[in-house]
Amino acid sequence: MTPHLADTPVLETDRLTLRAIGLQDVDASVVYLQDPRTVYMGGPWSAADAFDHLCSLVGHWAIQGFGLFAICHKGTDVAIGDCGLLRQGGYSEIELGWGIWSAELEGQGYVREAAEAVRVYAYRTLGLSTLVSYIDPDNARSIALAKRLGCSLDTDARLPDLPEWDGTLTYRHPGPEALA
Repeated sequence: MTPHLADTPVLETDRLTLRAIGLQDVDASVVYLQDPRTVYMGGPWSAADAFDHLCSLVGHWAIQGFGLFAICHKGTDVAIGDCGLLRQGGYSEIELGWGIWSAELEGQGYVREAAEAVRVYAYRTLGLSTLVSYIDPDNARSIALAKRLGCSLDTDARLPDLPEWDGTLTYRHPGPEALA
């Protein structure tokens, strides 16, 4: 049996296909989650914790009706990263989050392209009116991407009341009216 999430949409951009994360993505995702680059998102994790984290992210679709997509080059089924919507325990708002699984693929615009597609989906299909991205203040690459996406620092946003969130920055995405 190959489990899948039948209701997860597929989004396409000029270069990418965004699809449900599946069994074929587990190994690459677990390797990524063990990478020191994931320090800004709670990592690096042990293999077991990385697998559990991935499962929790996949579960967003079943419980929340939204979640992360696997980012694939168009015409392939090999995931190179993830991007999507999250509202984990304690979140006050829905976050647009992202990750590129290989350092060699950073800086090529894949995550920006995926984030723009997810944002359009969130506003036009799900009817959301606002999105945020929670970013560690030391994560210069994600801060730069948030700014390229037109986000602004929102110092009034409420963060989860957890010690590990101290100092986290909230970047507010432009609303649906900005996409018109």
